[in-house]
Amino acid sequence: MATARRRLACADCTRRKIKCDKEIPCSNCIKSYVFTPPLEVHHGESAVVETLSKRIAELEARLNSTGAMRPSMPAMPAPGSRYVPPLASSSSGLAHTDTRPRQGSEIEDAASILEFLAWGRMKNPDHHEAIQPKSPAAGAPGAGGAENAMSELQVLQLHLPDRRQVCQLVDWHLESLLWYHGSFHAPTFRSQLQEFYDTHNGSILSSGISLQWAALLFSVLAGSLTCANRQIAQTWGFMDTEQDTLSHRWYQGTITCLYRGEYMAHYSLDSVEAIATLTISAHMIGYSNQQSILLASAIKISQSLGLHRLGPEPAHASKRDFRGRRVWAQLCTQDWFSIPFSESYLIQPLHSNTEKPGNRNDDSAAIIPDSQPTILSYPRYLLEVAYVMPQLQDAVGASNTLYTKYEQVLRYDKQMRALATAHRPQFLSNVQIDPAWPHYVPWARRALAISYSHKICMIHRAFLGLSFTNPAFSITRRTCIAAAKTILKEHTQAVEEDGPVLWIYPAFSVAACIILCLDVFHRTPEEPETSEHKLLVEESIEMLKQYNQSAIAARGVKLLSELLEAIDRSRANSQKRRAGSPSHDESNGSAEKRRRFLDMPKFVKSFWGRDSQPSASGNEELQLVDSGDDAVIDPLLRDAPPGDNDELRLDFPSEDLYGTFPLSQAPFDGASTFEQLLFLAGGFGD
Repeated sequence: MATARRRLACADCTRRKIKCDKEIPCSNCIKSYVFTPPLEVHHGESAVVETLSKRIAELEARLNSTGAMRPSMPAMPAPGSRYVPPLASSSSGLAHTDTRPRQGSEIEDAASILEFLAWGRMKNPDHHEAIQPKSPAAGAPGAGGAENAMSELQVLQLHLPDRRQVCQLVDWHLESLLWYHGSFHAPTFRSQLQEFYDTHNGSILSSGISLQWAALLFSVLAGSLTCANRQIAQTWGFMDTEQDTLSHRWYQGTITCLYRGEYMAHYSLDSVEAIATLTISAHMIGYSNQQSILLASAIKISQSLGLHRLGPEPAHASKRDFRGRRVWAQLCTQDWFSIPFSESYLIQPLHSNTEKPGNRNDDSAAIIPDSQPTILSYPRYLLEVAYVMPQLQDAVGASNTLYTKYEQVLRYDKQMRALATAHRPQFLSNVQIDPAWPHYVPWARRALAISYSHKICMIHRAFLGLSFTNPAFSITRRTCIAAAKTILKEHTQAVEEDGPVLWIYPAFSVAACIILCLDVFHRTPEEPETSEHKLLVEESIEMLKQYNQSAIAARGVKLLSELLEAIDRSRANSQKRRAGSPSHDESNGSAEKRRRFLDMPKFVKSFWGRDSQPSASGNEELQLVDSGDDAVIDPLLRDAPPGDNDELRLDFPSEDLYGTFPLSQAPFDGASTFEQLLFLAGGFGD
């Protein structure tokens, strides 16, 4: 049977019934889409059209001379193999993705360039800054009209302190907070700040000031005032009430500048850096729900700017590369750490070839060995920890039974522990502090101990509820209880330090206390762990009361207090039942434990009914903590000699042990109680 002859004329010429020269693209298409642009021309778009027209002509010439060579598709990882993202660079011993330019890729993109032009968008991120209309400055009208925009900005200008205080806040952020998130390039920001005052007299109303950069400024100020303790804030001249008020208003000022700067229409690194930096204050003061949406928009903007396709870091990187690479790494970290609460993630590692930034300080281009601390050391290592989470999510999602799902949990638990021991930078281990190291190294050690412990139990989170009733999941119970104790111990020491008040301190402490409360619900009053865990929770409540600015801490105090009251009521009811039933054998005792467990729907309804003062917004990442046995462990700060810390060498059960305890056929919702309590503490749904 004869096959139909392949049509060589393009679809547009066929539709218009005109002669096609059968080239790619044909001359009629070029005239139609380029030389007669279908959109109204604004702000120099005629120059865009002219530039792209010339480029298309060059591509057409190359196409005629070389032929339409379509590049081969990149090789996908073999089934069952472990894909390592380019962000985890070769310096850490991990795999490296070939990022050499594909032959003919520009020719292949020619049609897309034209189509994107018709949409008013840029296909090639390399041309974005050169031909994209400039972001509106302070005087430009926003979506709400020029008069309304100017009124908002005038009020916002009144919230800026004097230059001396702004410089104090910025300096403290660069010295005490930037090591934690690494979202922007300090030298670039310092020069922009100096220009802001020297050239524009410190006015965001100046026509030469980009409102997206103003958003970054307010984001930095909000982070400093939120994370500084009361004593430090007072040295800057901010009293308690003003510190609380300005933290919220500067956060909202960031949002105002972003919207008035039309950040969703005019893409800029400034807006991405502002949103990533805003995370350290958002969770603390109660705007986590809003922040999660902002982060999603920042990810999309970053991809439009090509930050996910930067490839390996060049020997002589530009400032844009410095900035883009580090803020992309921070967005990856934040996106992947939020997986347990959304059961999904936005950044697919397979779609990115951007390697993580090199271990260097901002004032030098020289790469420093990983064993030496720099301003980027902590974010670089945390990125490797974060990458475990999407792997786990995909592995669990591809499994169909509780048995195979739990196997994946144990597998990635083991992988996370190996990451904490074999791949941890030396300065974050329990070695003597070198006087030449930066002053934030002790803070980084403690933050990593808390954060890493929390991430370990994020892996076990889905099986926490089941672990209290099914012995097959006892590893999860032991891991999470030990983790909770580690979190609370490190939190106690953190509040005694003169360092920044990081949002993870109260947030993860609330999560740790919830774990201990759930454990107490499943123990008898005679067990020694019952009184021990209750005491730890009570002590933590007193510490949480010291956080005047933390929405998580305030709600956590209320939630944990009500949990303790529920435990006491449960104990009292149990005693009444035992008194009325003299025969109390072992089987009755087990049934008593099940009856004593928290009635979650009733508790949620009661909690919301009494919650007359909801927080300003929701909070997101209240999770879990570290590993081992019921004893307190510290896998990061105290590397004990072999044999002294058996919890780190947790034996994973063999298949024979799995067979000892038949797995429950209950649906995969064992973490529902824990998750609902976290949502209550975080204010989700507000």
